[in-house]
Formats: sequence, structure tokens, C-alpha cells
Amino acid sequence: MNAGDTSFRLVLKSLFAAALIALLVLALLRLLDVLILVFGAVVVATLLHGFAEAIRRRAPLNARWSLAAALLIVLAVLVGLGWLFGSQLQTDLGAVARTLQASWDALRQHIAAFPGGKDVAMAMKHARLPTDNLVAKLVGALNWITTVAVDGVVVLFGIVFIAADPALYRKGLALLFPRRHRPLADEALIDAGRALRQWVVGLFVVMVFIGVFCGIGLWLVGCPSAAGLGLIAGLFELIPYLGPIISALPVALVAATQGTQTLWLSMAVMLVVHWVEAAFVAPLAAERTVSLPPAVSVFGVIAGGTLFGPLGLIFSSPLLVVALVLVKRVWVEEALDTPTHVPGRDPE
Repeated sequence: MNAGDTSFRLVLKSLFAAALIALLVLALLRLLDVLILVFGAVVVATLLHGFAEAIRRRAPLNARWSLAAALLIVLAVLVGLGWLFGSQLQTDLGAVARTLQASWDALRQHIAAFPGGKDVAMAMKHARLPTDNLVAKLVGALNWITTVAVDGVVVLFGIVFIAADPALYRKGLALLFPRRHRPLADEALIDAGRALRQWVVGLFVVMVFIGVFCGIGLWLVGCPSAAGLGLIAGLFELIPYLGPIISALPVALVAATQGTQTLWLSMAVMLVVHWVEAAFVAPLAAERTVSLPPAVSVFGVIAGGTLFGPLGLIFSSPLLVVALVLVKRVWVEEALDTPTHVPGRDPE
């Protein structure tokens, strides 16, 4: 074989490899929604597996029965909470929806009284808040809830399978790397899983604190539907930085129906609760969990929403946690030979 044939074969191989990479990138771009669902399943499975491991260490059960016990406990807690608070929350959320519509109409009439405000009020009339029917309108406004609900059963099975044997999927990912790098890839994925579990625990603590104390505070100042608004505030903590701002909007609209004093007191409750969370609860939780640099979190939320849509806003932080661990472990420590703190492996 002469040098010309060798060069020709090399060019063909290079073109073939480039074509495969391009096809893989195009396929991944078309499957972004599926990829974010898979990652969401990994996040929940990581937390469920950690809960099952905690049960196994304290009870005479093997891994399979520990996972079953963890599933039953989680389901029992969810059913119990639904039974205890479901009816009240449904009533409160329905009241929130009706109050939001009334507040929107009152705001439109108030604006119409200003010079030139009639045109603005007319535009607002055609952009009425979709809150006549709570369930239907809320699902219509947040269409990603429908997507999650449709795919929920499949994702649930995925969560159970991953939680049952996470090592199987971790080692499968490690096999994609060259042989000499597989031990490093496996160790990095283990560290990422630990950091992810720590992050989820910290987020859960913050969500419970915000939801409970916002609900209690709003009830004390006389804001209607305090339980529903507290639930909304806690759930919106899933969205870093933007969540508290978004959750304050329905509180302001609902509180405004009770007068200016209730409005300002309700806003003060939201500010105080979030200030306490930022000043005391979050730092205490961060001692045992994973904290991200603020600027990285902000731009990560923007990137997650741009790439993956509404679900990307929720899973941007755990994606950043995993990326941070992998970059520090693989690039900074191994490639650059520079010691650094790795979340999930080293204490804060």
C-alpha cells in the first residue's frame, strides 16, 4: 500500500468520524426534551437511592427491600399530606385564582382613570388572566406540567430502575471512555451523585421553610388563601433567584384585595421570610450540602431555560452541580494537576 492510499483511507476515516459526530449532535438537539426528563429521573433516583441506603443501614433489610420501603414511605407521606391538606389547598388555590381575576379587573379600572389609560385598560381587558377555572387554566398557563404528567409513568419506572441499581448505569457511562480513563470517570460520577444528593436535601429544607413560614406569616397578617400562597412560594423555590420574585406576584394581587395595609404587610412577610432563609437557613443548609457561585447559578438558569424550556429552569441547578463536580474532578485535578475542593467528596 503506497502513501497515497494511506492518506486517502485516513481522510475517509476522518470524514466518517466527523459525519457520525455531526449526526450525534443533531440527534441530541432533537432529543433535548427527553434528555432533561432523563436527568430529572436521575435526580429523583439519586435522592431515593440515598433514602433507601439510610434505611438499609438502620434496618435488617437488603438493598431491594430497602428501596421498596423507601418507595412506600414516600408514597405514604404524599398520600397522607394529600388527605390532610388536599381539600384545604384546593379551596385556597381556587380562591387564589378567583382573587387574581378580581385584582386584575380592579387594576384595569384603576389604570383607566388616568389620562390616556383607557387604551391600556382596553388592552388589559383582552389579556385577562386565565384563572376562571383553577385546574384547567393553571395547566394551560404552565403547559410543562401537562408534559410532565403525560410522561410521569415512564419517568417513574425509570426512577425506580435507576435507584435499584445505580452502579449499572454509572459503569455503563464509564465504558464510553477509553480504558485508561474509566476508573477516573467512575470516581467522578460517584462524586457527582453524592453532590447531587446533598444539593437535593438542601433544596428540600429551603422549600419546606419558605412554604411553611410564608403561609403562617400571610395568615397572621390577614392575607386570603395563605396556605395556597405558601405552597406556591415553596414550589417556586425550584427556580433559583427568579422563583421568589415570581411567587411574590400572586401574593401581591391577592393581598391587594384586602386593602393597602394588607398588601404592604404581605410583602413584608415575603421579604422577611426570604431574608431569613438567605441569611440563616441557606448557609446552615450549605454546611452539609452543595452551594453554587451566585453568578454561575444566574447564568445557568438562563442557559437551562434557553436549551430545555421551562423544565430547564427547574433542573438548571442540579445540572450545574454535576457539571461543577465533573469539571473540578476531571479537568482541574487530573488534566491541570491542581488540587481543588470537589463537592460530594471533600467536606466544605
